[in-house]
Amino acid sequence: MLANRSGWRRMRHKIIMPDLGQTVAEGKIVRWLKQPGDRVEKGEPLFEVETDKVTMEVEAFRAGYLHEILVGGGEIAGAATPIAILTDSPNESHGGPSSHAPEPGFKKTSSVTASGSVPGVQRKHARRRTTSPAPERVVAPPRSTTEPKLTTDQKLGMYRRMVLCRMFEERVYYLFLEGRLPGTIHQSQGQEASAVGVCSVLEPGDMITSTHRPHSHAIARGVSVTSLMAELFAKATGCCRGKGGSMHVGDRDAGMLPAIAIVGGGIPLAAGCALSFQYLKQPNIVACFFGEGATNIGTFHEGVNIAAIWDLPVVFVCENNRYAASTAVEKVMKVRRVSERAAAYGIPGETQDGNDVEVVYRAMARAAARARDGAGPTLLELETYRLAGHSRSDPGHYRAAEEVAGWKVRDPIAAYETRLLAEGLLRPKAVAEIRSAIDHELDEAVARAEQGPEPRPEDCLSDVFSE
Repeated sequence: MLANRSGWRRMRHKIIMPDLGQTVAEGKIVRWLKQPGDRVEKGEPLFEVETDKVTMEVEAFRAGYLHEILVGGGEIAGAATPIAILTDSPNESHGGPSSHAPEPGFKKTSSVTASGSVPGVQRKHARRRTTSPAPERVVAPPRSTTEPKLTTDQKLGMYRRMVLCRMFEERVYYLFLEGRLPGTIHQSQGQEASAVGVCSVLEPGDMITSTHRPHSHAIARGVSVTSLMAELFAKATGCCRGKGGSMHVGDRDAGMLPAIAIVGGGIPLAAGCALSFQYLKQPNIVACFFGEGATNIGTFHEGVNIAAIWDLPVVFVCENNRYAASTAVEKVMKVRRVSERAAAYGIPGETQDGNDVEVVYRAMARAAARARDGAGPTLLELETYRLAGHSRSDPGHYRAAEEVAGWKVRDPIAAYETRLLAEGLLRPKAVAEIRSAIDHELDEAVARAEQGPEPRPEDCLSDVFSE
C-alpha cells in the first residue's frame, strides 16, 4: 500500500520481468512505453524487453497508474524480478528509475548508447515479415435434410462456451504476467469456434485428442474449469493431479485423453482409441485435433493411413491457423489445402471456415455421422487464426500487422455474438451477464487453485502402471 500526505492509501502492484522461456533467465529492458504518472490500461503494451532469443512488448496485467520504474531502459533483470510499481490511483509524486536499493536479480548494463538506443535490438517495425493472405473461403455444401438444426439453447450454449474459452485464456495470460502461474503457456485466442463447434457434436463416451495448445479443447469438451486451472497451477486437485501442466491437460471421464505436446503425437493415439471402439463394438468416435504443421510429420501419414484402411471411427480435425510456430503454411506445403491430402488415403477431405462455429458444427456432424455408420474417417480442415503468439515468448514479428488486423475482424466470438443479437436470440444485457458469471467462475477457480494442495513426492510413483 502507498499513503499520501492526506493519509489515504492506495494499492501497489509489482510489475515483474516475465519468464520468457525455460532457458531464459533474464531480460533487458529496451525501453518503457509509459512514464511515471501515466495511465495504463489492462492489456496495453507497457515496456519492451530483449532476451537472447526475442525482442517483444509486454502488456500490463491490470489497469492503473505507473508509479515508479525500478529497472530503467538498458538495464537487465532476472525473471520474476520486480521492475516497476503500478497503483490503482494517480500519485502525488512519481519518478523514473528508483534510487532505492535494487531488487535481487537486477543488473546494471552499459550497453545503452547516448541516443538511448540499444545495440543489436531490432525494433518490430524493422523486422522482416512474411505476409500470408487470408484464405479463400470455401462454401459449405448445401444442407441436406438430415443435417441437424441447432436449437436456441444449443446456439447460446456454444456462444457461452466460446466466451469461456476466451476469458479463460485471457485470465491465464495475465496470471502468467503477474508471475503467479508456473510453467509455460501456448494459447488459442481466435480458435474457439473450431474447438466448440467440433466438441458440441460429440456424445458421451466419445473421445478427443489434443495438442500443446489444449485449453480450449478441454473447456469445449467439458473438462471442469476448476480442475483445469488447478492443473495449470501444478496442484494435486488438477485434472491430471498436477503432473501434466498446461500442455498435458485432459480428463478421460469428460471425454478427453491427456493432450500430447509433441507435434502430431495425438494422431496415432486417436487411431488406436478408435480401433478400441471398433473392436469392442462401441458406438463412439474420436475427434483428433492437430495443426497444419503436423500434416508434414510421419505420424500423420501412419495414423491417417491405418484409420483409412481399417475404416476406423475417427475424425481428423486440422486446425489450420496458417503458422507452424513461425513458419507459414505455404512455405512447407505444395497443395493449396490440407484437405486435398485426404485423396491419398481414399477418404473424404473437407475445408471449412473454422471461425464460424455453426459451419464447423455442421461439417463435424456430417463427418461424425459417417464415422458412426462405419464408413471410416474424414479429414476436416478448419481455417482459423491464433491471435496470440505461438507461445509465451513469441511476439509474432513474422506476421504483418495488416494480416493480424484482417483476422481480428473475423474474430469468431464477436461475429457469432453479432449474429445472435441480430437473430434476437441474445440481448446486450445477457452478454454482460454471461461475462460477469464467467468472471466469477474464473475468480473461484483461481482461488481454489492457489489454495489447493501440492502433489506429494511419493505421488511420482502413482499413475505409472495400470493393473
